[in-house]
Amino acid sequence: MDIEFHYYITFILCRHAGFGPDESYRIAYSSQYTDDNCYHYYVNFIDSPNYSNETSQTVDITKPSIKRLMIYPIFHFIPGCEDTRKACLFDCGHTLPLMTVPNSTLSRELLREAFETRNLYRIGIALHVFADTWSHQNFFGRRDVWNARTAPIALPHICHANFTRDPDRINHEWTDDRLPDPFCRINNNERFLSAAKEMFTYLYPFLHPGSTESEALAVFSQLKGKLEGCMIARAPLGGAGDARVAAYKEICPDLSEERYDYDLNRWRHAAIEKKEMELDIFDCYWGKQSFFDSDWYKFQEAVKDHRRCAMERIKPIYHALGLDSMQ
Repeated sequence: MDIEFHYYITFILCRHAGFGPDESYRIAYSSQYTDDNCYHYYVNFIDSPNYSNETSQTVDITKPSIKRLMIYPIFHFIPGCEDTRKACLFDCGHTLPLMTVPNSTLSRELLREAFETRNLYRIGIALHVFADTWSHQNFFGRRDVWNARTAPIALPHICHANFTRDPDRINHEWTDDRLPDPFCRINNNERFLSAAKEMFTYLYPFLHPGSTESEALAVFSQLKGKLEGCMIARAPLGGAGDARVAAYKEICPDLSEERYDYDLNRWRHAAIEKKEMELDIFDCYWGKQSFFDSDWYKFQEAVKDHRRCAMERIKPIYHALGLDSMQ
């Protein structure tokens, strides 16, 4: 999924679940920034130990460094484990448990654990991971021959690189030629609305303790039609993406406020600054006075927490399959 879902639709879901605009912003920003957090920063302080962050995405999915390949099964392609046995539509060999499955048990465990922390940044990251199980279903978060298109293509078989952006785009239909008919014909809007519904069943009870799933679904049903309308919005002279964003802002006016615009540099620029005259690359970045109270720092700590919790569950799966690394 891209920014339309991870930021705009996530923000809308949070607001309709009862979160305030600032809370919705932090959750939605964290969800989208999981895709934009591609660089390591070594942050200096005059009177404190240095700080370094963890990345949650690579700059180019077709050219990841070996040490960053492990990012994919942790943040974007959670293994389906036992769920894959009932969900798999083609022969995937011994790596079958690593295939991504929508609404998988492991993705739900990580999401529940994030809500238990009540940490908005951690919740946003876990919602990103959870939503991606729909868009990335039937793919493996590693180099794997089962990620390959039937027709040869000059791209590595990493995640969904062979299918470029097909799985991630709103209002897009495409063919997954690895799957049998009729399952090969994919309608992303159907997948994404299913993801939104399941996300809402976690967001709503968080603010309404004691509410039932049916109550959450009843509230979501009032929103679903509006989301469907936004996802198919078109401008008279093209610019469908802009038309959809305008539609999201219409059903959620908070998104029209400048402070809730998504700027991938906003949190980082508020937390660290670059010393242009420094010759040593490790001395370029310095923490601002409010660094440890900044959204960027809190997000980076949430990334580390999610990574640790996911690794505790995923590493044994790789080892059980005889894979020494998560590459």
